[in-house]
Amino acid sequence: MTQSQRPVPTPVLTHLVTHLVTRVPATAGGAGPRGAELPAALTPAPARAGADALPAVPPVAARTDGERLDVVLAGDVDLVPAGDLALVLGRVEGHVGGGSRARVHVDVRAVTALDAVGLRFVEAVRRTCAEHGAACTTSRARPAVERVLQLVRPVVDGQLAAS
Repeated sequence: MTQSQRPVPTPVLTHLVTHLVTRVPATAGGAGPRGAELPAALTPAPARAGADALPAVPPVAARTDGERLDVVLAGDVDLVPAGDLALVLGRVEGHVGGGSRARVHVDVRAVTALDAVGLRFVEAVRRTCAEHGAACTTSRARPAVERVLQLVRPVVDGQLAAS
């Protein structure tokens, strides 16, 4: 592999994208070009120091509450690494496979964005529970996220009318 063919390390790419996008000149309307705000998700928010610092909320977590496993999603689910989702799905499989009274609750109240990755994960949790005869509930979500979940549910369940 020659010098010009070596892959660029991820931190370098992140810095370059952030540098380029934050320094794009404003258009005549005074705002940056469309999409200029997108790479902001690549840079971490500055840490707050002192007693008022907020604890970091993991984007996906699972915790057991008796016979119920709570799967908690937060923030932009499209930014959650697939490995983290696979680990939590493994916990769901272990939980529902271990007992007939197992229950799973998916908490999506703190989700701000949900794409195909998040939808597949939520539906994989539901499907895993159904395969093992376990109950699966989902909390109410923010209106936009709730609408996406409602639109996808009939497609996954095969309840669409024939056209």
